[in-house]
Amino acid sequence: MTRLVDAYRALHRQAMVPIFVDDDFDSGKLIDACLEAGLDSIEYTLRRRDARAMIPRIRAEYPDVYLLVGSTLDDERIVAHARSRHPQLMTPAELDAYDIDGFVSMVGWNEERIRCFSPRRIVIPFAMTVTEAFRQVAAGAHFVKLSGADLSLVRLCRAAATFDFCPIMVTGGMNETMIPEAFEAGAAVVGAGFDLILKGLDPDAPVRRIAETLRKHVDVAQEAQSRRWPGLAALRDAPTDDWLEALPHYHPFGNGV
Repeated sequence: MTRLVDAYRALHRQAMVPIFVDDDFDSGKLIDACLEAGLDSIEYTLRRRDARAMIPRIRAEYPDVYLLVGSTLDDERIVAHARSRHPQLMTPAELDAYDIDGFVSMVGWNEERIRCFSPRRIVIPFAMTVTEAFRQVAAGAHFVKLSGADLSLVRLCRAAATFDFCPIMVTGGMNETMIPEAFEAGAAVVGAGFDLILKGLDPDAPVRRIAETLRKHVDVAQEAQSRRWPGLAALRDAPTDDWLEALPHYHPFGNGV
């Protein structure tokens, strides 16, 4: 439970999660840039063609990094079918065996699967309605992933009649302009792909330049998060129970951990 709660706190503290998508940048260089920028939480998607090799390598070589795996599918039959064209795909069970810290998905997860994995892994499934978000959070999801293309659903999930249930991670279009808007709408955390963070940057750019660009985005996110949720910012380093009590949304850890 300690590692799970630590990862959960780290995601909130970092405010923005860099997402490894299928781009032209060297994976190792991007990891080094994350570390140089002072980050400890990343999302490595299964869209990235080296995922099958890099995910166990990251876990082995960077044990202090909180590793979320994105673009997950929670149905073994669909994964097996898709592997003929996307051999890097892995099932949740295979990823769980690598001791990753969590799962992110562009599609909703089955509620039974959420209940299975959420006691030991961060689970962040996608939702397209308030009802989907509510059911997945009730099943144990730590956040729901909502699209940044239209922030109206984010606002709806944080409306007065929802009683602050929804922990939201917004992804899609999260540049330096959109990040503050996502937090103002109600996001707790945002995610941004390296294809957007590093747009226009040469893949041969040095690690330091990549880290500087990444750090700028994280600084924007942390400032926007603190402005939107000042109570949470004030208790950033508080004991876990006090910090959980200050969260502006539901959490699945009961009355204490």
